[in-house]
Amino acid sequence: MKKRTIALLFVAAAAAVATGGMLLKPAFSPKPVIIDVALYSGNSWGVPQNFAYAIYDKAAEMFESRERSVPIKIRYRTGTMYKDYSEWFGKLLLKGQEPDCFLIIEEDFNTYASIGFLENLDPYIMRNEDFDTSTFYPQALNAGTFHGSQFSLPISIVPSFMIYNRTLLEKEGIRIDEEHWDWDQFHSICSRLTRDTDGDGVIDQFGEYGYDWHHAFYTSDYLLFEENGSKIGYNAVRMGETVDHLKGLYRLRKGSVVTEKDFDKGRVGFKPFNFSEYKAYSTYPYRILKYEAFEWEALPFPTGPRGLSASKLYTVQIGMSSRSDKKKEAFEFMKFITGDQEFQREVWNSTNTLPAHRTVVNRIYEEQEERESVDTVINPGFLETIIAESYTTPDFKLYSFLDDMITQKIFQIVAQNIETRTGVKAMTEDLQRTLKNNRR
Repeated sequence: MKKRTIALLFVAAAAAVATGGMLLKPAFSPKPVIIDVALYSGNSWGVPQNFAYAIYDKAAEMFESRERSVPIKIRYRTGTMYKDYSEWFGKLLLKGQEPDCFLIIEEDFNTYASIGFLENLDPYIMRNEDFDTSTFYPQALNAGTFHGSQFSLPISIVPSFMIYNRTLLEKEGIRIDEEHWDWDQFHSICSRLTRDTDGDGVIDQFGEYGYDWHHAFYTSDYLLFEENGSKIGYNAVRMGETVDHLKGLYRLRKGSVVTEKDFDKGRVGFKPFNFSEYKAYSTYPYRILKYEAFEWEALPFPTGPRGLSASKLYTVQIGMSSRSDKKKEAFEFMKFITGDQEFQREVWNSTNTLPAHRTVVNRIYEEQEERESVDTVINPGFLETIIAESYTTPDFKLYSFLDDMITQKIFQIVAQNIETRTGVKAMTEDLQRTLKNNRR
């Protein structure tokens, strides 16, 4: 009897130890899903960003910390400069080795969407009721559409505009009439500014620097090429007006070459600018490194004959590979990096770009106004207006080549004083011939 009791006690103790061991054993942890994301370093608007990948490291940290049944880890593919990214990424596509998500160069967007490399995001957006696309700036969202469907989402944006040397204009007794800020007034002011100030016979003060046919064209017309570059989109008469406007500005300089250094030294009235430059250089200590000799302010581009005042909107877009086997998780990350308000605020805090999330931008400005903050960058009403009237560059594959071609042709017409109608007609025929040959 004693032996039986001892045996039963031993079995019970063993069972208790076994049960305790099961209770102490760690719970099963599912294997995390790894999402590969390709990033480039640099940008298309030419303003250096220190610690370029830091904002994406922050995105991964914030995203991975969110509780979910199956953890998701972000693995970045970095180290490629913006100028080399298109070629590098194209090679990955040809090998079928592209990541699940990736930043998209503007000129590659239509190509990738048209040949099926980009996943159509419409079904994912419709299924995610907590993802409200109406909170984005519409122009930023439109940059990621193809044939009416959404194929990429904007992380951040960089609107562009003009700045003027307020100190120089005041010195010359010139006041800008912003209610009638058009080509005629712009030319008139440039004419008054452009002169030889020291009497040595050489022009050393100028009206503008960097104002080119893009800035003029989009304030006169709105469509350079039809979608996908199928044909010319511009009106020949309006293109002619653009060329004549540029000829007038060119004649003021009488062959003198204006450089960025001239503007930096306070010898030029106007210069095209963008939000990234403004945010970097409008506050101490960077302001004294760039424009210490004069006060400067933002201004819309002067309107053309039809009252347009459009300017380029740069965007940082992220898309998804149509061949990814982790599409649900990939879209979850895309939704976070573009739509999460906490992270979009980090875009404002840690970069020189503007969040693509309009609600976040509005709230930031409201908070700064309440605190009477001195570091508010650009009047919010001005910002809203220039974004609403902005355009995005045509993004079909051949565009960069055609853009260079137009730049060269217009320079020839202006510099050689070729009759405008004849020059525009010849340029249009060359462009049409190139488009036709490319379709073969």
